[in-house]
Amino acid sequence: MKKLISIVVPVFNEEKNVTLVYKGIKKVVEALKKYRYEVVFVNDGSKDGTWDEIENINHKDAYVKGIRLTRNFGHATALQAGLESTQGDVVIMMDGDLQHPPKLIIKLIKEWEKGNKIVNTLRVDTKNIGFFKKITSNVFYKLLSFFSSVKINVGEADFRLIDREVLDKINNLPETPKFYRGIVHWIGYEIVYVPYTAEERKYGKSSYNLQKMTELARAGLTSFSVKPLKAIIAIGFLIFITSSAGLLLTLFYKFFIYYDGFSNSFVLVMLIMVVTGLMICFQGIIAIYLVDIFNTSMGRPAYIVKSTLGQRNNA
Repeated sequence: MKKLISIVVPVFNEEKNVTLVYKGIKKVVEALKKYRYEVVFVNDGSKDGTWDEIENINHKDAYVKGIRLTRNFGHATALQAGLESTQGDVVIMMDGDLQHPPKLIIKLIKEWEKGNKIVNTLRVDTKNIGFFKKITSNVFYKLLSFFSSVKINVGEADFRLIDREVLDKINNLPETPKFYRGIVHWIGYEIVYVPYTAEERKYGKSSYNLQKMTELARAGLTSFSVKPLKAIIAIGFLIFITSSAGLLLTLFYKFFIYYDGFSNSFVLVMLIMVVTGLMICFQGIIAIYLVDIFNTSMGRPAYIVKSTLGQRNNA
């Protein structure tokens, strides 16, 4: 039997792009005649007609499946829902806004055929991207890589190929949400890269606003790094040393040079403000780690499926 390629595409408010993405994928996979294929669209709580478009595609092509989540759980969770539903010998994940060119699938498969278990793509440029967007994107990746215990390259998004052997191990990890950009490095398999230029978005606006980028950075930071905790200790020690030195100098000045040079209440109030602000910041960072631990310990599912489309028909 021919090996099966599964392609997972999470979408959110992409009613004008879904059909175009499907046509691009279908053109590529049909050229790979020695493989079977399935395309899994995961509707992440879209408010437009995205699900209707997926239904229309499914009616025309039995190899297209749809997963409809009850609400918007976020890109990583929608990706998880799709990956956990696949049966392919190899799985490709990509976005549904056409910025991940379907034609690159052929190069990913060729690298897999060489024996590579993880094939990441590396965005080297994006057509018609603004200067501010490019700068903030580079800063985001560099900061994420710096603070994380795994190296994440600039331009490394969730557009990759994963062999079934690796995916089964990833799916068995209990953590939620899964930060796939970090997990594929953490898991230890060798990674090869395929560079590409991201296409211009055809319709709509990117759902990756500042809030979602911040949440992505938070997930990566707390999932793969203890550096913030180490930084807390270093900062706390630095403040302790400088505060102690300042206190000793103040006391020396007051008692041996000019007592009224500093009022006691002023020094006390400033000290309380610094310590209070420091405690709030530290508790907030620690709370981020505790929230993730708490969410995992509750055993709550990462997502809820409202409905599905398509039966596995890959003969």
